[in-house]
Amino acid sequence: MNLNRLWAPVCFSLFATVAHAQEAARQPTSVSDEAPAQPAPVAPQPVAENPSYPSSHAPLFSGPAVKSQAPLQSIYMEYLVYKQRLYSSSQNISLGDRAKLDAAFGYFFNNDTSLRFRLDIDPDKYGDDQNLTSKFELRLFHRYDNFEFQADLDIDGDVGGHGGTSIGPDNDSKDSWIAYKPSNTLQVIFRPYNLGTEIGQAFRTLDVARIYYINGTPAYVSNLPIEDESIRSKTVAGLEVQWSPTAALSLYAGAGSSSFYYPTNSDFSIEQNAASESWKAKEDRAYKAGIVYKTNSINFVTEYATHLNAAETGALLDSALSVQYTQWVSNFVGALEWTTSRAGTEAYRLSKDFSWFQDTTPFHPVYSDYYGVKQDWLGKTDSAELIKAGWKVGSWVPYISYKHLGKYFIDRDLESAHKLRTADETASHGGLSIFGLGGYYTAGKFTIQPEVEFMEAKNAVFGSSSDIREDRVLSVLKKKNTVFTLNTRYSY
Repeated sequence: MNLNRLWAPVCFSLFATVAHAQEAARQPTSVSDEAPAQPAPVAPQPVAENPSYPSSHAPLFSGPAVKSQAPLQSIYMEYLVYKQRLYSSSQNISLGDRAKLDAAFGYFFNNDTSLRFRLDIDPDKYGDDQNLTSKFELRLFHRYDNFEFQADLDIDGDVGGHGGTSIGPDNDSKDSWIAYKPSNTLQVIFRPYNLGTEIGQAFRTLDVARIYYINGTPAYVSNLPIEDESIRSKTVAGLEVQWSPTAALSLYAGAGSSSFYYPTNSDFSIEQNAASESWKAKEDRAYKAGIVYKTNSINFVTEYATHLNAAETGALLDSALSVQYTQWVSNFVGALEWTTSRAGTEAYRLSKDFSWFQDTTPFHPVYSDYYGVKQDWLGKTDSAELIKAGWKVGSWVPYISYKHLGKYFIDRDLESAHKLRTADETASHGGLSIFGLGGYYTAGKFTIQPEVEFMEAKNAVFGSSSDIREDRVLSVLKKKNTVFTLNTRYSY
C-alpha cells in the first residue's frame, strides 16, 4: 500500500474532526442553554514556526524584526518576500524576469489548530519554465499535548494540462512533519518526505540529499526517452532529534534513507555502458547536524548535511557545510559566512522541466563541456566566503560587503560554478569576487533592501545583451558584471 496516498485524506479527516468538535463546543447543548450575547474575547496566538528548523533562524542583519501575534479566527498575511534582479550589465533584465516571490496567508482556528496558504515562485529552485516555476501550497497544523503535526500539501490547478485541479502531499517538502516533545529541552521530529538538507544563508544550496533515478527500468538508456521512461527525483526522509538546553542554544542531528532503482550489472555506466537486463532497489542514506545560538545581539548557525550514494543517484551535491555569524554592537553590525560544498561525481544535467537529460544530441547525461568532456567541478570541494559590515542610522542600516566564490563552489545561485561558465563550458568563472553596497530600510513591518554588486571573474563568463547567439561558443564574453537587486520583506 502506498502510504503517500493516505497522507492527504488523513490530514483532511483530522481537520474535519477538529472543526466539527469546535463547532459542537460552541453550540448550545440543550434548549435551555443560551448563547452569550457577545463572544468572549480570544487571546492572539504567536505565529507558529517549524520546530527549531535551523534555516528559519536567518541572521537578522537589518535589526530586530517587528512581529505581532497572529489573530484567532481571522485571516492574516504571515509574510511576503519579493526578490528581483532589476539590472545586470551582462544581460537584459525586465521586471518579472526570474523574480522570486514567497507569500503566506494564515488562519488560526484556535491556539492549537491552523492552516496556511502559501505561494512560492522561485526560478532557481523550480526551473525557468513559467508553468513549473511556482507552487501553491496548503499547510495544515495541529498541536495535541506533546505532539505537533503539520502536513504540506500541493495544489495543482492544471492537472495534465487539461485544467483539472488536484491536491496531494508535497512529497519533497521539509515542512511536513510529526514532532514529539517529551520534555522542555528535547524534541523528536519525523520528516516523512524531506529530512531538510538545504545548507547556507548567503550561499544557499539546494537539497544536498536529493536523488535522481530513471523511471521505467529500460534495458538500455538512450538519448531520448521511450514510452514511459522519465527522470524521477526524491528527497531523503528521516528522523531528527533536537536538544535545547537553554532558550538561546539548540543542537540537532538527523538521519534518514530512501530507495531508488539502479541496474544490477556492476559495469553499468550511464555514459559508457548504459545497458542493463535488470534493475534493483538500492538505498541512499543521509545525515545532518547543526548548532543554532541566538540572542538579542548574536546569531550563530553551523549546519552540515551529506548523503552516501551521490554517484549512483546523479546528485548535484555530495555534502555541504556552513558557518554563519552575525553580531550587533551598539549601532554596528557585522556578519561572516563560510560555506563549502562537495559536488557529486556523476551529476545529471537535466532539461528545464526535469523530465529527461538536457544534452541528447550528442548524448551527455552528466554535466559536460562543448567538447563532451566532463566539467571540472564534478567531485570537487570548494568554498565561498562573505564579510559584511553595516551601521544603523535611524531606520536605515547601510552596509558594504565582500564575497568570494571558489572556482568549483556549487550552490543554487546563478553564480554557481555549474551555471556561470566560459563560452565552451570548459571552465567556470575561475574564482569570483563580488563587492557590494546596499542598505536595509525598515518601515514598520516592511524591510526594503536595495543592493548593487560589482562582480569580477578570473575567466570571461559574463555575456552581453548586444551579442546573443544561437551557438554560445561563438559569443564574446567578459570578466566583469554589475548587478542591481531589490529585496522586500513583510513579516506579521
